[in-house]
Amino acid sequence: MTRSIALALTTALTLAAAANASVTFQFADPTGGNQVTHVANGAGAGLGLMTYDTSANIDFFVDGSGSGLGSPSFLGAHLEINFVLGAGTVLGSGDIIIPVTGTFTIYQGSGMSRVDILTGTTLPSGSGAFFQVGSTQAILFSDPEGFAYTAGPALTPSLAGNSLVDPQEAVFTITDLNLTSAASLLGAGGVVNSFTANTSFSGNANIPTPGAMALVGLGGLVAVRRRR
Repeated sequence: MTRSIALALTTALTLAAAANASVTFQFADPTGGNQVTHVANGAGAGLGLMTYDTSANIDFFVDGSGSGLGSPSFLGAHLEINFVLGAGTVLGSGDIIIPVTGTFTIYQGSGMSRVDILTGTTLPSGSGAFFQVGSTQAILFSDPEGFAYTAGPALTPSLAGNSLVDPQEAVFTITDLNLTSAASLLGAGGVVNSFTANTSFSGNANIPTPGAMALVGLGGLVAVRRRR
């Protein structure tokens, strides 16, 4: 590698690190009762379905200003959740961890006029986790290899052609958890008992940057140089 190529590669690395930009997402817990419902599996298989009241209105905010992108607000949006809660485990500290798989979508409109904003999905290689620490509960999706966002048609124009890439993270903060007919969150075999709750959400994803693309281009240049 010549000195000039080495210098260019070093410059690209610096640009890539400096331009590490992200987009953030959030909505607050709407008022008016508990919108989250978890229905336990009566068969005792350790699986239950957690859903969200799609008639509830949420105000969803996107902040891409740090990346030079748009920061749209989607007022009166809706949330669809389909989470499967597996068998939970009680840790030595008394805290609880429960595997979570599935998908959620934030969207506008309804029926034939529905337009998706953002979808989060657990990939086959990973899952999220429902944590109960003391009286605090949250669902976390934070494994770059096990969770991914997909921008819907309502959000895509604000991303200016950029895709959402790792690290991609999401946190649902669970509040006002109310067990339907049990005294504890976990039953026999770790089965998660039925409950209702509220939730707020925050998340983030990276976007490809000019510095990162320059680094890819220089990597190809170095490879060509070595073959000569």
